[in-house]
Amino acid sequence: MTRKNTIKLASVSSIATICLLAVLTAGCENADPNPDVSWNGVSNQNAAPQQNAAPEPSPTSDEPSAPSNGSTGGVPGVDAYADAVPHSSLDYRYGGFSGRGASHSGVNISGLSFSKGGLSFRYDNNLSAWGFSSGQIGALACLFVQKTDGSWVGGKFDWISSSRNSRGFENIFHGYEGWSLAGVPNPCKAAFVIVHSDGRRRSNVIVGNWSR
Repeated sequence: MTRKNTIKLASVSSIATICLLAVLTAGCENADPNPDVSWNGVSNQNAAPQQNAAPEPSPTSDEPSAPSNGSTGGVPGVDAYADAVPHSSLDYRYGGFSGRGASHSGVNISGLSFSKGGLSFRYDNNLSAWGFSSGQIGALACLFVQKTDGSWVGGKFDWISSSRNSRGFENIFHGYEGWSLAGVPNPCKAAFVIVHSDGRRRSNVIVGNWSR
């Protein structure tokens, strides 16, 4: 083979090699990527599933729940307006009126305090529970004192309305309708209750200490 033919054959081989490389390169560029293969060559189908983040725990509080039983102060089975002494133990001896058969209904009182000549208290539910307007006088203020033998004696000593949360003891001191403090120690325990003039309804009974 002549030198001329050898050079020609080498040129043809080089051109063929270049064409083959071009075809292979184009084929790689046009190939669709496999969507199931991740960047590191691991099949996405075989990859471990992604774990969902665990939910954050709900915040907790060390504070106790608010009481749900209203006037009882959150103590189950306790009536905030229970009679401080049994109403049945009160002897309606004075005042010309008897509320012995009255039942606690609607009106609630608290905060009893005494001075030498009178008392004051707080309406938690006033006489509007009985249909009385603020200044309407339709109820009776009744006081009972505890004697040395433990008995409770007393009765009506004045009229009262929702607009008044205090009463003086002038009628008691002046013997109104048989009122007497004979045999009553000083100081003494004293109970107060408001009774409807119909004698059927009353407030709760509250108690305090009276020094006169």
